Order: sequence, then structure tokens, then C-alpha cells
Amino acid sequence: MLSVFLILFSCGGGETGEKENPGPIPVTEADTPAAAEPVKLEPDLPEADFGGAVINFLVKGEQHHWYWCSKEIVAEAENGEPVNDTVYRRNRYLEDKYNFNITEYRSGSPESDAQKAIRADDPVYDVLMVGLSTGANFAQNGYLVNLYSIDNINLVQPWWDQKAVEQLVIGDKLFYALGDLNIMDNDATFATFFNKKLISDYAMDNPYELVRDNGWTLDKFNEMIIEISKDLNGDGVMDGEDLFGQLSEYYCAYALFVAAGGRITNNNSGNYPELAINTERTPAIIDKILINMGDRNVTLCADDYSGKYSNPWDELTRPMFKKNQGLFYTIGMGSCQEFRDMESDYGILPLPKFDKNQADYHHFVGTGSTTSMCVPVTNANLGRTGHIVEAMAAESLYTLTEAYYTVNFENKQLRDEESIEMTKIILQSRSYDVGEIYNFGDFVNIFGNMAKKNQNTFVSDYEKKEGSAQKQIDKLIENFSG
Repeated sequence: MLSVFLILFSCGGGETGEKENPGPIPVTEADTPAAAEPVKLEPDLPEADFGGAVINFLVKGEQHHWYWCSKEIVAEAENGEPVNDTVYRRNRYLEDKYNFNITEYRSGSPESDAQKAIRADDPVYDVLMVGLSTGANFAQNGYLVNLYSIDNINLVQPWWDQKAVEQLVIGDKLFYALGDLNIMDNDATFATFFNKKLISDYAMDNPYELVRDNGWTLDKFNEMIIEISKDLNGDGVMDGEDLFGQLSEYYCAYALFVAAGGRITNNNSGNYPELAINTERTPAIIDKILINMGDRNVTLCADDYSGKYSNPWDELTRPMFKKNQGLFYTIGMGSCQEFRDMESDYGILPLPKFDKNQADYHHFVGTGSTTSMCVPVTNANLGRTGHIVEAMAAESLYTLTEAYYTVNFENKQLRDEESIEMTKIILQSRSYDVGEIYNFGDFVNIFGNMAKKNQNTFVSDYEKKEGSAQKQIDKLIENFSG
């Protein structure tokens, strides 16, 4: 979530009548109108002294890839890294203000650990920072508290992602929230990196200008991918030794579907999901996606090399991008942390629109890679938890998000002002879909499967899966409507 600041400027006035020109007047710093301090929006929380109480967060730990490990809740000490130091200072400020202590349990299997504690009625965890798919499973099983029922959590405030609130509510219940408290949702947002050297070497259109001119579409994306792909070593086989238009993974076929405006479900007027995937436009979107994702000569997918490498993302596709063997790399934005030592300049782009008639960009957030804030039913003090979580989220709007976005992301990893402009577009256009999070009918996986086979089988896939998907939706509505 991007911070929003209200800046007030003072303005000077003067008489309009003619006067003798007194000549140049020295201007001092005191005479110069100055911008007012940004107005900080404070949470509507009462004064409180929690008597040194401890609030425990369960977070993702070291069994996950290092950049999917939690870095947003606890920092043991300052170390010069902007995010770490901001988390440390945020916590110390709030702990002193309300007299409490924040701790975290770092788990390689937070889903399993949370489930064990909840089933045992153990109140060890006050807050769960787990993926959206895990939160959805927990909500279905009655493990989570409806956030609307918790005192002091105000979900209309800007430190909560309003698109997530709007699109993830079911009936009158919301069991997981994202916002400035968590920054792993930024890393989990899919985007397209591009290699500036290759753009220059092959005299290709400036991608930034394509975005500004509303020309960044799937057709243009495909054209550029096909144009640049080349068998560098002349062995007649396109593999890790060659130049590809796109480096990716099969899951990105779904991300491109979302980017083109596709959805599995939409919420109706009662905020309950209804199937929305079977439209006339869906097969046309898939046809365009398969032009790049289905062609092994223009897109190299890391998944195809899982048997050859222990981690083909770390050992193959990311190194290929850094070695100028991929024009585009479609992946979660957290990957940019891997490109800090890249010699060639790179930039970041939104995922392409379906065509020029599409009004807005849409960006998928990887539901397993992100974190969402959930409160387990075993929580022993909901009022205190709500107060502390709201305070942390509100303070993070002006501290943690700024550290991640302005200091860490803009200045350290991205290399030009245009990329900053593009990043704002991406983070302001994230999309959430209850149908994807609950994976009704296993619809999410049909896109990767079609890309692997390079066949548009949507019509038959939908016929096979519609019934089971509707049953899952009916069950979810029955569970949550009580």
C-alpha cells in the first residue's frame, strides 16, 4: 500500500497598485513560504496501558526462501537496513506508548503450527501472519475471528488495503486483512522486469513510453518477445544457453489472465462470490497468453527445469536475466532483491493490458507468498489485540511503507525514476479474487496447464469444473452466512 500525504502550502499575496520600485529585496529563509509539515492521520484509539503484556505473532520463518521470510513484525536491533531499523523503531515507540511487548514465533511451517495450537485451544498466538490461501482454509474451518467484530480495528482507514477489504469480504465477514502492517504483499505482487541493454541493442520500443501511451498490451508484449528470441549457440535447441523474450513460470499464465481483466469470481450485491470466469472474452485472453507462455521457443519457464536444478528460479532464470538472456522476466516483485548486483540496467513494468480499450491495470498478488493479518479464535484478549494491531498498522503507514518503498525499493534496487513511476502503477492496481484464494473448481491451475500443453482447452475445462466450483461456493456461503 502506498502512503498518502496531504501537503499544505502557504501562499503570499500583495497589493496591485503601482508603487515606486525599491530595487532588489534580499530574501531570507524566514521570508520564504515553507510547506507545512505533512498531516499525520492518527488512529482513533483510546489511551491505554497494557501493563507490559506480550502480544505474540506467528510469522514465516527460515524454511521459506530468504526473501519470503518475515521482516515486517520484529527486528531485534538496528543494523543499518532501512526496513529492519524502521520496524525496530516503530515497535519501540509503540511499546513505550502503550506499555506492551511484541514478540514473534518464526516458523518454517506456520500453517501447521497455527492449526495445532488452535485445535488444542492453546492461546499462544495472538496474531497469525499467514498466506491468504492459508487464511481462507482457516476461515472455512472456523479457526479465525471476523475482523469486523474486533474492537479498535478500523478497516476503512488507509493503512488497510481497501481493495483487499472490498474484494475479500464474504457477506459481512472479513477474516484476513492486508495493509501497511505487512510489506510482503509488495514482494508477492507480480510484475514484469525488462533488460534495458537488450532494448537498446535491438532498437526496440521504449517500454515506459508504451505504458504512458496506452500501448502496453498483450499484442505488443508478444511481438517484442517473439522478435528478440534467438538460438545463440546455433544448436537448434532453445534452452538455458539461449536468448528468450520472456523468463517466467507457468503460474504466470494466471497472473497474465488477471492482468487482462479476467476473474474467477465477482462478489454480488450481498458480498457473496459468484462465478465470473466463463465470459466470451476469456478464450480470447487465453489465446493471447499462449502466444508467449505456450511457446517454448520464446518463453523459458523455470518449472520445466525442476528435475535438472534444485531451484531453477535461483539457479537458472534469475541468473539468465542478469546475464542478458531474457528481455522480460515476469515474476513477483520480490525478485528485484536478487538483481542488486546486476551489471546491465533493468526496469520494471506493469503486466500488460488485454488491449487499448482496457481502462485499468490489474495485478495479481501471490496468495501463498504474501502475508495477511488473521486473528485466531483462541485469542485471549481481542480488544487489546485490536488496539495494538491497529496502532502498528497506522504507524507503519508513515514508517514501514516509506522505508520499504521510498528508501529500500526506490533508491536501492530500482535504477531510474521511470521504474518508480511504474511501481506506483503496479501497487495501486492490485487485484484480489475470492475464487482464486479458495481455488473453486481448481480453476487457477487450468491456466498453467494450458500453457504447458500450448492448447486453449478453456471451454471443456469449464464444463468439467463448473459443477464442483459451484458446490464449493455454495458451501462457503452456507458456512459464512450464519
